[in-house]
Amino acid sequence: MNTNLNTLLAAMAFLACGTGAAAQGNMQGLGTNNENTQSLAERVLKLEKKHDAVSIYLNTHVSYQERFNGDDEGGSFVGRQLRFEMLGSIGEKWSYRLRYRLNRPGEQQDDNFSNNIDVMAVNYKATDRLTLSAGKLGCAFGGYQYDDNPIQVLEFCDWLTGIDGFHVGTHAAYEVAKDNTLVLGLYNNNNNRTDRYFADEPTLENARHPLAGTLYWAGSLFGGKVQTLWSYTLLNEVKNHYGSMVMLGTRLNLPKWQFTVDYYGAWEQIDHHRIVSGDMTAAMGKPVVARGTCYNTLLAEVRHQSTPHWNFILDGRIESASARHERAFRNYRTSYGYIAAVQWIPDLTQDARISLAYIGKTVDYNNLCGLSDYNRDRVELSLIYRIKAY
Repeated sequence: MNTNLNTLLAAMAFLACGTGAAAQGNMQGLGTNNENTQSLAERVLKLEKKHDAVSIYLNTHVSYQERFNGDDEGGSFVGRQLRFEMLGSIGEKWSYRLRYRLNRPGEQQDDNFSNNIDVMAVNYKATDRLTLSAGKLGCAFGGYQYDDNPIQVLEFCDWLTGIDGFHVGTHAAYEVAKDNTLVLGLYNNNNNRTDRYFADEPTLENARHPLAGTLYWAGSLFGGKVQTLWSYTLLNEVKNHYGSMVMLGTRLNLPKWQFTVDYYGAWEQIDHHRIVSGDMTAAMGKPVVARGTCYNTLLAEVRHQSTPHWNFILDGRIESASARHERAFRNYRTSYGYIAAVQWIPDLTQDARISLAYIGKTVDYNNLCGLSDYNRDRVELSLIYRIKAY
């Protein structure tokens, strides 16, 4: 089996070498449906933009949170997201994108990039259908919550908090039909060496090729009414230990309604998400690296745009985690999340909205693992603004 997996990874490396294109880096329209928004330079300084070589954005999400948790009650202002973004096209063939997170301390990774850099990608349009990319990329993973601009996500599911979607690598995107694109990608699988993550497990060694290979489909069917973001990923981080991830996002897109279902699943010989390892460490009072972990998430969302100025959102998710070799931690955790939100878009020429949301989460543990159930609930008033500076 290991030989077959190594062969598959090597084949994906050969096919993807020197190439790339879409994914979380694209955010299916770079996180907005209004890329023709007038920039501040145009509006204030009356500068007419005559090229596409440089566009500059500030992605910001600032909120006031009122929390209703026994150990964390009260309210405060929170700067949730602040990202600088620059992108552009140089001629008909070349384009680039840089996105840098400003509201967290940076740390240099083993790939020689700061972890504050989400994307530093260069794209080359080889043909009308084939686009190649390389650099630090948003990995070509499926699912709409993964793909969305982070400032627009009111609360990420547990599953997505357990992975890093930005890695150095390469991918190739091929448009097989109108609005239907296949992507083959190959990336570093970790941004820090395994011996940093698993310092208390000296028996674990770094893989010779700690890579992740993914196959991704961004699809559009029935005149765009049904849309898909599907992916399968095979990954290797620790020598002789592998994992796989399935990420499936499907959306029914109607003029005023959007119905979205995301499924995320992971099966790991060594706990790549590290949620189970964290719970086992808390329960046992010593560092633990979980083996044979399994994660499943089902997320459903309904959005209704009653008028161009108003959005209404209902979101629910259920998630499970398991370590199949540990009796006390087999199917031990179930997490429920729920969101109800209303958003007002005051100015249709700007990608800005005021959001009022109720956001809740309940985590249930089985009786064997020794952990206590908990709730996290809050009301959040937010300003979400993708500022087009130039």
